[in-house]
Amino acid sequence: MGTAVMEHQTEQAPAEHDRWDFLLRAWHEVDMPDGWRAEIREVGIVLVPPPAPRHNSNIYKIERQLIPRLPDDWELHQGTGVAIPSSLRLRAPDLVVVPDASIPEERGAPLSADDIPLVVEIASKGNADDDRGAKKHDYAAAGIPLYLLVDAYDPRGPRITLHSAPRGTDYADSHAVEWGEPIELPEPFELKLDTGGFLIPTD
Repeated sequence: MGTAVMEHQTEQAPAEHDRWDFLLRAWHEVDMPDGWRAEIREVGIVLVPPPAPRHNSNIYKIERQLIPRLPDDWELHQGTGVAIPSSLRLRAPDLVVVPDASIPEERGAPLSADDIPLVVEIASKGNADDDRGAKKHDYAAAGIPLYLLVDAYDPRGPRITLHSAPRGTDYADSHAVEWGEPIELPEPFELKLDTGGFLIPTD
């Protein structure tokens, strides 16, 4: 799954304290093709194309196991923007758990990372390095307690990694299992996630 970087043209560069508002306005103005997502990364606004079917299959298998463990007032969202103002970043995770009370009223507004307990990314060949590096640091900087990475392209072999205990711009703890092995999700989920049916992406 590839990406496209967009340059937002402006007559005057914003002042440092206005930069986040400037980036967020530019993100809102992006005219995306159906199924695409936009993120704010270090290089600017990046368009991410729709995922491959096997990618979506793995997301569904995770959702199906998470739903019975969620409180009634929590939801699962796919590809919804998560704002990280402290890092001047906005990410659109493959899957995010969010309380109802944190859903913004404004159409198209991103979620705040403050109350998000878990984000999930399914690595694609073209963005696996970003999932392992920059995204991990962004989610840690946002204070998101759990980051689950399903990575069929790990150089050590396909595996699933749970990053936990955010400290600054990284996670203090990481636990990985080989593809197909169960992985424990701690409180508030207390779930042994079955990855035996996960499909290796072909993108």
